[in-house]
Amino acid sequence: MASELVQHMWEAFNGGNVVPTVFVFPPRKMNTRGPMIWNHQFLEFAGYEMEDGSILGDPMSVELTKAVIGLGWQPPNSKSRWDLLPLVVMADNDVPAMIEIPPELGKLVEIRHPRFKGRFDSLDLRWVAFPALTRLGFDIGGVQYTAAPFIGWFMDAEIGVRDLADSFRYNVLPDVAKTLGLLDGKVEDGVESLDDLPEYERLSILNQAQTELTYAVYWSYQQAKVSMSDTLTASMKWCRYDDDFKAKNGYRLPADPYWLAPPQGSIVPVWHRGGAPNYQPKPMICKHVQDPIKAWERKKHDWFVATKALNIVANILPKRPIYEERGTSIDGIPSTWKKSHIQDTVGLLGERRGQQPTTDLNAQIPIDRTPQDRLSPPRLYVSIYFCSAGTFAEKVAQKLQIQLRDLAECISNVSICPQIEMLDKLEASAVTPSTIVLIVVSSTGQGEVPSNGSRFISMRRENTGQQLDVSSASFRYSIYGNGDSRYVATYNGAAVTVEQKIRQIGGLPIAGGLYQGDTAIQSTALQALSPWWAKLRPSIQDLATASPKLKRASSEDDYGYGHPLRSTDSCRAAQSRIRTRSQQLQTDFHAATVHNMHPPPRDGHQGSYVVTLDIGHRIHEDMSCVQVLPVNSPPKVRRALRALGVSGSARISLEISDTDRPTYSAFLTEYIDLELPFQSFEWLSSPDTHPNPAISEDKLTLLYSLDALEYLHTLGILPAGPALTNLVCLALPLLHPRTYSAASSQSYTSPTLSSNKGSKPKADHLSANGLDILVKPLPRGRFSHIFLSSPLPTPLLYRLLPSSTSSLLTIPSATPLIIIATGAGFAPVRCLLQRRIASASHQSLSSTQPSENNISLFLGLKPLDVPLFSDILNEAAAAGVLESMSIISSNEEKVRVYDRLLEIGTRERVREKFVEKGGWVFVCTNPEAARGTREAFESVLGEGEEKGDVEGMGERWVEEVF
Repeated sequence: MASELVQHMWEAFNGGNVVPTVFVFPPRKMNTRGPMIWNHQFLEFAGYEMEDGSILGDPMSVELTKAVIGLGWQPPNSKSRWDLLPLVVMADNDVPAMIEIPPELGKLVEIRHPRFKGRFDSLDLRWVAFPALTRLGFDIGGVQYTAAPFIGWFMDAEIGVRDLADSFRYNVLPDVAKTLGLLDGKVEDGVESLDDLPEYERLSILNQAQTELTYAVYWSYQQAKVSMSDTLTASMKWCRYDDDFKAKNGYRLPADPYWLAPPQGSIVPVWHRGGAPNYQPKPMICKHVQDPIKAWERKKHDWFVATKALNIVANILPKRPIYEERGTSIDGIPSTWKKSHIQDTVGLLGERRGQQPTTDLNAQIPIDRTPQDRLSPPRLYVSIYFCSAGTFAEKVAQKLQIQLRDLAECISNVSICPQIEMLDKLEASAVTPSTIVLIVVSSTGQGEVPSNGSRFISMRRENTGQQLDVSSASFRYSIYGNGDSRYVATYNGAAVTVEQKIRQIGGLPIAGGLYQGDTAIQSTALQALSPWWAKLRPSIQDLATASPKLKRASSEDDYGYGHPLRSTDSCRAAQSRIRTRSQQLQTDFHAATVHNMHPPPRDGHQGSYVVTLDIGHRIHEDMSCVQVLPVNSPPKVRRALRALGVSGSARISLEISDTDRPTYSAFLTEYIDLELPFQSFEWLSSPDTHPNPAISEDKLTLLYSLDALEYLHTLGILPAGPALTNLVCLALPLLHPRTYSAASSQSYTSPTLSSNKGSKPKADHLSANGLDILVKPLPRGRFSHIFLSSPLPTPLLYRLLPSSTSSLLTIPSATPLIIIATGAGFAPVRCLLQRRIASASHQSLSSTQPSENNISLFLGLKPLDVPLFSDILNEAAAAGVLESMSIISSNEEKVRVYDRLLEIGTRERVREKFVEKGGWVFVCTNPEAARGTREAFESVLGEGEEKGDVEGMGERWVEEVF
């Protein structure tokens, strides 16, 4: 059944000149379900549910993807949003059979735009060449044909307005709008994205983006020579046909208006016809009454062999080649590669288009899993609810969820609920002693609670046992009230009511309990969230007992940057910190520019970036740490100078030496973070501050310091005399450096090696030397988001710090080295691989004897980051630097990268390398993974007579925890 459908579908596709065809399989017999096809369409993209609750690929295919994986299908090693699912069919009274889509039929049409070629290409949009619905059947005279797929051609709006644009599908319109410049001039301070704009602005921009996307779809299919109909032509043809039919027969044809009317609306003629007669004549075309996946779930246990379906799947799938190898493979990749295989066949990660990774789908290696109940801090569960008659509270809740997800990546024992919910859906399972409930509340009417929170409020205390069982222990909560202080009588009335109810049922406040926002001062969701988040984040960190701060091996606190200017600081202490900063800026920090980012930055990108710094003619030590100081931009500094009413060349009035006393321009550029709120408000009580009822600490806390300075300027508080100006400057938040690991080796990137075989030439337009760092973007991140959003090149300051990993540079290349790294921990690994590649290249020029390298690499990466590192991994494999490698991506089974150390075959080799050959171990991970790696390694070493632990490994165990 599967092979027949594939063969005839290829004939109907006809090289792009689609021949509309219906494929009719035998009808179902009495008391049977009949033949069925699992896929909704012949060509259907996978939808992967990620750990953070997001969907990679087509959200409509999530359940099908899970079911197909359950049958034994293995997704590509590097998942993408354009992975085609295999075809799954079930003949009548038979088990499922699965077959991969042939490359000739699975070729995708790349969506491009003739007027925006470069910019549109960066969106990486594509779609399948033809639609072929596979879950439809028909009824003729009571004979039911349950499998009757048909192929046709697309109409442009199907893809440009629905498939790619629907918010519950690929939702690409916001990215299209930004790429085409439709947001230029509209995204300002406090407006981070399209969702922050007023609804009428959003509608206008989305309409323009939708029009251009639909045009690009049709143009792209024309260029690809694949059949497609445009909306106007199809609509006019239908109207003419419908009119002719009615003239001849006296009535209109039955039709489903939801399918028939194009989504563009009144521009299209068929829209004005209204609803057509919507009834089902026979022969009747309809969907199968049964869902094929559920039908199989109900019947699969009746088979005498439960795995029969998997055996059939294995028989149908084409066999994939396996490298000739010596030793046991890890992750399907042999422990020793032959160069001819690497260079002449498939790349290490299977990145060549149209080829599959060299992994045997049928190979199953049992894993000696470590216990799941390892000692770990209590896990916290954070749930987010909103209550609003409009959309603002929900937007704030959505941005809060993004911030929490990034925080959860830094704190191992915090889990974020994947969905935000209305307050009325708060139920018993959401409130346990380990639960944090976060609520965003808007008021309506005269301060009443909106309708989607009324059930929660009206719940009687004696009934809360059924809904909110808090008799045993309390939960934590924090509430953001979205109010408007111009309406004094009703200001945040709903939020106050909700907090009273929360306290009544046993909630314990964190971050002050209720934070009362004010839309009179702050008008966007991002601005609303920032001051609340500044209070909320440390509260959550304090509740989590494991590693509350994200830190590199060399902490900022170790170098005097760990303490902002607080209200408890005296002026003398604040001036002392500024003196220390001044001395460090003069002696330690150097000027550099952000030269390049790969991949190019774009909104919504969840993966990491390789950021290249142009450091001029300075050199850097491999494996060192890099501290970057993301200085404030000149336009923002000029705004702050105008608000303060001071000259940029004048020196700030501080009781320190003139050499340590910066100018106002330097102070506002290099010392102060203008993207954070004031840290102290002592100056409000100064005799030099004129009383003003419009000024309060609560209002100033809502504003970033630059906005606060301008607000004080509009009220006439600034400019002020030297004494008050000095107090205001001392209350501004200190700008902190961000610490990263060097992700490049100077021996690899140096222009002196550009003529060597295998080395990389200097990047275009670099003045001399480049230095790479690995950066994960965080929403409102001072460096990763705000600073790196500026046009390149962008100036900054940096300094280099020693790292505990430098000892790895001294060991001979032939010494076995076992590396376990996750996420950002790949940065020093990348540097080390580049150094080994350069060394191997140099040795190949000076000696006929190739260098011996003995690195076993275990990586835990997010799927989005795998393509970013594939080039260096392939190059390292081709240069003979790597002996073996295993990559673990995010997976539902929660298999961690350190679990691979315990696999049969792997644990024996790891033990041999370390115990018998004197190997080293390099661990660069988060705290949880580092703890798991130590336990796994101790388990490996615990076998036999020679037992050991990490503490006894001495210098051969190198660990960097971030």
